[in-house]
Amino acid sequence: MSGRNKTPRNLAETVCSELRRRRTPVPDEKIIVDLMETMYYSSLRTEESEPVIFHMVYLDPEQPDPKPPRNPVRDRWSYIPFADPIPFSVSNVVKIAKSTDLRTSSFVIWPDKEHKLFIWGLVDQQNRFHKFLNRSAEIEPERPGIFQASVEGIGNIVVYMRYEKVAELRVNELIRFSLDIFREGPIRDLLAPGIGRYLQEVRSHLPDDVYMTDAGMDEFHTQQWISALCRILLRIQKIRNGGAILITPGIAPADLSVKYGINYDRLLTSLQSNAVTKIKSDYLEEHLLGLTESKPKEILSSQYFQLRRLEKDLRANKNEIDGVIWFIALLTRVDGLVVMNPDLVVRGYGVEIKNWQEPDNLFIATDRLATPAKLRPAAYNHFGTRHRSMMRYCSQNPGSVGFVVSQDGEVRVMTMMEERLVMWENIRLKYYSYSAKKKPA
Repeated sequence: MSGRNKTPRNLAETVCSELRRRRTPVPDEKIIVDLMETMYYSSLRTEESEPVIFHMVYLDPEQPDPKPPRNPVRDRWSYIPFADPIPFSVSNVVKIAKSTDLRTSSFVIWPDKEHKLFIWGLVDQQNRFHKFLNRSAEIEPERPGIFQASVEGIGNIVVYMRYEKVAELRVNELIRFSLDIFREGPIRDLLAPGIGRYLQEVRSHLPDDVYMTDAGMDEFHTQQWISALCRILLRIQKIRNGGAILITPGIAPADLSVKYGINYDRLLTSLQSNAVTKIKSDYLEEHLLGLTESKPKEILSSQYFQLRRLEKDLRANKNEIDGVIWFIALLTRVDGLVVMNPDLVVRGYGVEIKNWQEPDNLFIATDRLATPAKLRPAAYNHFGTRHRSMMRYCSQNPGSVGFVVSQDGEVRVMTMMEERLVMWENIRLKYYSYSAKKKPA
């Protein structure tokens, strides 16, 4: 085996190292190695011709909830023990994997007194975690266990501690860091004009004293815009068909052949409507209900019903955005790419790139800023047809941003930077702890 290949043992070592860094009691490393190897080998199997996919929490069944909150929320997680623990083996995992799902529940894994791993039961209500991680919710729920891990595909294991992605083993590659290109850097800069117009349109529908022009409010609604784009890419990942989205200022017939032309602006308008409704609702809660004062105010019944109507509108806005994201993601299943303008308006799908001029160079960025010293040369011919066609377009159209999702779920982003075609891999699409809002348990 080449020294460059990584194994479940390397993933286990990374997990133990991270636990030590956090001053968390570290299990015997052999136990964690056994855990990761069993998960990895289970992922190579199938059950009734379907892949084995599951989620687990490393949780002590004798003390599953050592510090329960005084007033737990109704949809908080709970531990459901098995009548008899099940040995954590590949054969058992393959048989029982379908009883859990990444969106709803997790296996509880823990060693017995003889240091042998068992499945002790299940944890429910994991949909709250799944929604937040995939940008469908804004509030971070509490998470059980010392750490959590998921089998998300063949040879693909991801380990989390709370909402921080500790490491990911992707067949033989160990990924320690993902690049948050939407937080700052060239990609964020290219998206900024569209974000700016979106914020300006939101402000135009509100009185000056309602929209607080501070950095916090602007950034919150900017994140809503970015989250919509990330959610589309996440949905394309889940479809497992592969796809591509091109954001470009204009459509030149010499470069793009649009088979199915449309002008679908509902993502933009639904985001704007959601932002306006959210700001009005927050304003009423703060000023009418007197949330900043020691004693609540008395309000008119008309004001009360206005606030309830805004809350109803917010739920409708959320459902609308969910539907729009699914609509756009499914367009990528048709051969060709989906083309959008910088305001996230879909201009067509089934789009063919007609430019055949290969780029002069290609570089892989190893940081979100694409620092010149951290660029790594790459071979154009190393990539598939979908990637190469996007490279050709972006290299000839500066200011365009190409997103390519492989069938295996890998997302790559590319654009021109001066005289270089730069591509980012290992993109951070999901929420992690740096942007989380803690909800009282």
